[in-house]
Parts: sequence; C-alpha cells; structure tokens
Amino acid sequence: MKISSKIINEIKFCSKNNLDKETCGFVVEKENDVLFIQVENKHPDARNFFLVSPKDYLNIKNNFKILYFFHSHVDNAFFSELDIFHQRYHNMNMLLYNIETDQFKELKCK
Repeated sequence: MKISSKIINEIKFCSKNNLDKETCGFVVEKENDVLFIQVENKHPDARNFFLVSPKDYLNIKNNFKILYFFHSHVDNAFFSELDIFHQRYHNMNMLLYNIETDQFKELKCK
C-alpha cells in the first residue's frame, strides 16, 4: 500500500516534535479515508522503547481498520529485535520512521 504524502508529512511532523521519545501511532482506514492517529508512548524509557496502552489500542481497533502500527526512532535506522518480535506477535504491519536519516522502513505481515 502506498501511503499518501499527507500522512507521511503528519508522521514526520509528530516525530520531529517529539525528539525526546519514540512517537507512536496508527495508520488506519475508515470509510475509504486513510488517517494517522498518534497515541501516547507510555513506556517508562520512551526514548528507547514504545508501549501503547491497551485502552488506546482497543479504541482504535474497534473503530478503524489498522493498516500499520507506527513508531519513530531518533537515531536507529532499523527495526530492533524487540520491534520485530512485537510485529510478529501482534501480526500487524509496522512502519518505522528514522528522524536522523529521514527514512521510512516497512515490516509487513507474512
């Protein structure tokens, strides 16, 4: 799936305005509209890890079709082993934005 430049720019804006932590969110679809919904990173070490509250996740899951879970990295350009574990465990497409290199990576479900 090609993500629109509008969504890409929203993700970049949110990420660059939260340099002290990994930004989290979902790229979702509802009634043929694709949206980016940012959620709060609840991890105690939010600069290096992410944690989405179950309440936020269920609210989004119950109201939208989730296309991607998204998070940013400030300086690591690749998915971590923990990122890959979460992607496989939740069977959810994952999108990563690296702020330092200004690049996106995608990890799709098999």
